[in-house]
Amino acid sequence: MNAAIGIVVLPLLMVAIVFYFLPLLARPGIYFGATVDPAFPRSPEGRRLLDSFRLQVIVSGLLACGLAVLLLPLNLVGAELVPMALLIAAVSFVYWKKFHQVHSHYGERLPEVRQADLSAQPAKESFSPWLVLPPFLALAAVGVFLQLHWDQLPQHYPIHFDINGEPNRWADRTALSVFSPLLVGGATNLLLLGLAWLIATTSRKTVMRYVTVRGLQVMLYPLTFTLVTVSLLPFWRSPMWIVPLVMLVSIAGLIYWSYGRISSPHSSDAVPEPRSDNYWKAGMFYYNPDDPAIFVAKRVGIGYTINFASKWAWVVLIGLLLTPLVPLLLVRMK
Repeated sequence: MNAAIGIVVLPLLMVAIVFYFLPLLARPGIYFGATVDPAFPRSPEGRRLLDSFRLQVIVSGLLACGLAVLLLPLNLVGAELVPMALLIAAVSFVYWKKFHQVHSHYGERLPEVRQADLSAQPAKESFSPWLVLPPFLALAAVGVFLQLHWDQLPQHYPIHFDINGEPNRWADRTALSVFSPLLVGGATNLLLLGLAWLIATTSRKTVMRYVTVRGLQVMLYPLTFTLVTVSLLPFWRSPMWIVPLVMLVSIAGLIYWSYGRISSPHSSDAVPEPRSDNYWKAGMFYYNPDDPAIFVAKRVGIGYTINFASKWAWVVLIGLLLTPLVPLLLVRMK
C-alpha cells in the first residue's frame, strides 16, 4: 500500500512544486502574466502576492494528496485523475485571480513597438546531429539486441510491471509486444523534434525560442531511457522508481538552466513578442487576430503557447492532441 500511495501522491507533489515556482519562471517585467515594473516582484507588495499564491498552492496540493489517499482503497477506474484535475483547476483559478489583481493595481500600459528581423535569412536554432541522433541510435541498438536474443525472450511476454520491476501483466511474444516500446519511443522523439522544428521556423527570434528548442532536443534522452528500460526489463529487472527519478532530475535540471537563461539581465529578444496585456487572456492565453504568428512564447513558464486567434494554430493543436492516440492504439493492439 505504501508503494501505491507513493505512486499516486508523487505526481501531485511534482505538479504542486512546479506551480510553487511558476511565477518566477518569467522574463523581467512580467509578473503573474501581467506587465509590471521589473522591480515590482521584489517589492514588499510583490513578495506578499507571491507568498499568498504559494500558500494557496501548498493548501491545494495537500488537499489533493489527501483526496488521492482516500480514493485509493476504492479502486475506482480513473480515480487517480480526479485529484490531479482538481489541483490544476484550483491553482489555475488562484493564478487567474492574481493576474487580475496585478494587472488592475500594479500593471504598466506599455506602447506596442513593432520590430522585425531584416536579415535575408532569419536565424534558426541549431539541430546538431550529435545531439539528436544518439537517442534514435540507442532505440535501434536495443531493437537489434532483442532480435538477436529473440529465443531467450519468454513466450509469455511481460508487458506491464509494478514499482519493483516485477511483471504483473503478460501477452504472447510477438514482434508488436516486444518492439512496441521502442516504436513508441521513436514516434515520441520524432514528435518532439517536429515540434521543435515548427517553433524554430515559425516563431520570433527570442531567448525563449532558443531555450524551448534546445530543451525539446535534450528531453529525447530521458524519454529514450524510459522506453529502453521498459524494453530490457525481461533481461534486467530494474526498479521502476528509477524511471520517474531520471525524468524528475532531467526536468528539474532543464527548468533550472532555462530560468537562468530567461531571467538573465543580459538576455534580450532580437524580435520581441507583443507586450500589451490585452492580447493575453488571464495572463496565459494569447489571442491576437492581427498577429500572423502561430506560436508565441509563454509569458510565465517555459515553452510556447499558440495564438488562439489563428486557424492554423488550431490545426497544429488538434494534430498534437491526436498524436498520442498512435501509441495508445499500438498498446491496444498488443
